[in-house]
Amino acid sequence: MNVRALAMAACIGAAFFAVGYVWNYQPDAINPDEIWSMFQSEHRKARAAVSRILVEPHSAHFNGLRTVEADKATYVCGSVKAMKSGGQYADAAFVYTVAIDLPRVDDDGRITLQHSTYKPCPTAAGGKIAEQQTLVSPGALSVIKTVEKIIPKSSGGTMEQQLGQLAGQTAAVAPGSAVAAGSAVLSGSTGAGSAPAGQHSSSRVEATRESELTWRADQPPAAWPAFPSGHSVTKSTPKRTAAEALAFAKDIEARWEQSKSSGIPTKRPSPEEIKEACRALLTIDPADKEYPRAWAAFVRLRKIDREMAA
Repeated sequence: MNVRALAMAACIGAAFFAVGYVWNYQPDAINPDEIWSMFQSEHRKARAAVSRILVEPHSAHFNGLRTVEADKATYVCGSVKAMKSGGQYADAAFVYTVAIDLPRVDDDGRITLQHSTYKPCPTAAGGKIAEQQTLVSPGALSVIKTVEKIIPKSSGGTMEQQLGQLAGQTAAVAPGSAVAAGSAVLSGSTGAGSAPAGQHSSSRVEATRESELTWRADQPPAAWPAFPSGHSVTKSTPKRTAAEALAFAKDIEARWEQSKSSGIPTKRPSPEEIKEACRALLTIDPADKEYPRAWAAFVRLRKIDREMAA
């Protein structure tokens, strides 16, 4: 038996157990960026502040946290998945203002006890996310990458199950090295057009139909993804203002949630109504200030459409 490898695996397992117990954090995979996030003071404050206003604080699962410096203030942006009062889970973007300890969650009251007006994550000064200093050696970061490759991505499960994977598969890692964290830099998604001056101007990845399953509500691309002629969302639709389109989409989402929580099929919106709401959102110009909200609603509606089809 390789005693040194076993001892290192036990230490890594104990560290993850402690983090999960103290900060209620259960990662879907061994991700060095997420590990580093757990040790950032602003990120810890953001997790705590968001958890305080959740309906079920202990169900919170955070993802994609990054620190942004803009307008002479510091923000922590990311997303949280938590349980609603009905027992189902929902994802929502959030922005935490560090100076005043204020979290804003884009959930329309689905997973939070108190709802504040949501403002999308501000654009970092110079179009860059605030850099975080890496306080670990290159050798330690190399070990992180090795661990990430040899441990398969988890489909979820409890912390105990993930620790079991970790303890059983880290024997191949070189002994004597410590696991530490790397810097977290999270890029957004862009569309095919030129980026307008707005929240999504610093995006770098194109949002395509092929990558739809990876779209995130809190990462609007610079332009809407292109759909082929004849697709259900490219049909003509009555002219609506941005406010009307957003209200239409919100009504569809509310009816969908009511049908799931009450079990009454008559409350459920029809597939055509969902597609009509998507078409309405697509008429909102990416340069419009409401575009980030429209993108978030569009991503949620497309997910509802897939769930109904399944």
